[in-house]
Parts: sequence; C-alpha cells; structure tokens
Amino acid sequence: MAAGTDGFRRDYFWWFLAAMLGFWTLLSPNLLRPWVDPALQNYFVMGGLFIGGVALGFFRPDRPWRWALASILLLPPADVVSLLRNPQLTALDAAHVIRHLSLQAPSYLLHALPVLVGAYLGSFLSAGSELY
Repeated sequence: MAAGTDGFRRDYFWWFLAAMLGFWTLLSPNLLRPWVDPALQNYFVMGGLFIGGVALGFFRPDRPWRWALASILLLPPADVVSLLRNPQLTALDAAHVIRHLSLQAPSYLLHALPVLVGAYLGSFLSAGSELY
C-alpha cells in the first residue's frame, strides 16, 4: 500500500467527524429551542462550529481548509430530504431542487466559515502545521 493511500485512510474518521459537525448545525436549533432565546441560537451554533473547527485543526493540522469543506458535505443532501418530506409540495422536479440548493448555497458557506477559521487557528496552535 502506498504511503499516500495510508494517510487518506487514516483521515476517514476525521472526515466523518467533520461531516457530523456540519450535520449538528441542522439539529442544534431544535435541541436548543427550550433553553435558548431564538435570537441567540445562531451564536451558539456558530460558536460550536468554531470550537469543532479548532479541535479538527488541532488534531489534524495539515490542510485545515478541508475541514470546512467536510463540514458542509451533508447539508445539501439533508436539504433535499427536507424538501421531499414537505407535505405542502405536490410535485417536485429537478429544477425546483436545483433552485432551492442554489438559494441555500450562501448559508452553506456561512456555516463553513467558522469551521474554516477555527481549523486554521487549531492548526496554528498545534505548531506542526503546513498552512496551504
């Protein structure tokens, strides 16, 4: 087995962890609703993403930009599932799904930003980073 392949295999767990971090952004507003004012929910979500990004960047400091990418991997499929589960839709075509996803793209980037900043900070804190 090549050395590059071995390194890629070790990162499966971290990619999964980053994807679950992004999936947490979908669940956390419902979990926080009883205890947190709705105006403050986004601050808690973004703070959690930042802290998760710091942890991912600290433990896997090489190429920290990939953790921001991995954190939004599950967001588009989750949006498609939520569209399919909407009882108010009578018909769903590909154009409607693509339009919905294109309208949601800025929110995906907004969710990736705290992870990106946190991952670079964690990579910097680990003192063994290659920041590229």
